[in-house]
Amino acid sequence: MKKEIFVTAGLCRIKDQIAEAARNSAEQSVETPKETAEPGHPVSVFASLPEETRKALQARRQEYEQNRRDLLFRFHEFAAKVSRLEAETSQNSDAVLRVKSNLDTLLLQLNQQQEPDEFSADFQIRLSDNFRELDHLRLELIQLQSGIPEPNIPGPRSQEGNLFSELDSVSFSQIFRVGTALFMPLIIGIILCTMIIALAIVFTFRIGL
Repeated sequence: MKKEIFVTAGLCRIKDQIAEAARNSAEQSVETPKETAEPGHPVSVFASLPEETRKALQARRQEYEQNRRDLLFRFHEFAAKVSRLEAETSQNSDAVLRVKSNLDTLLLQLNQQQEPDEFSADFQIRLSDNFRELDHLRLELIQLQSGIPEPNIPGPRSQEGNLFSELDSVSFSQIFRVGTALFMPLIIGIILCTMIIALAIVFTFRIGL
């Protein structure tokens, strides 16, 4: 009887050990995918940077996004101007069509520019390349703007626009020099008249005394 109890107890212990080993094996199999999945999870380049460097890079990224939006707005604004000019004038049509074709090409290039991915290892390199591309597109836009004729708008609005554009292109030093050249004779005349009147008053008082 005692022998049967001993054998039964031993079998129960072995059964418990097998069950515990099975539970441990199941827990390890559940934890293993989590541990292997963590290294493959994308990590932002900002996470490994010092605080000052991270702030500077984030500011650089915001500057890029702002410059891209501004340049895109300028492209669309100039495209609308070219369309109006194409509809209003029949002369210089070849030049207008050529500018429009080049403008469409540059605008397509700007729209196809992909923003750098912060989870990519070459984020900073891509950001610098995009900045250089924006500068190149901006220079190309300036060349196109200088090579297109201004639309002829008759009436006071055209004269007003030309007047304001001329005034805007004149610097303060130029205005000062022109004003000095125009009013200097008047200023000298006023000074001389004042001196003559002062001398006449002095002589009058001396003669009276």
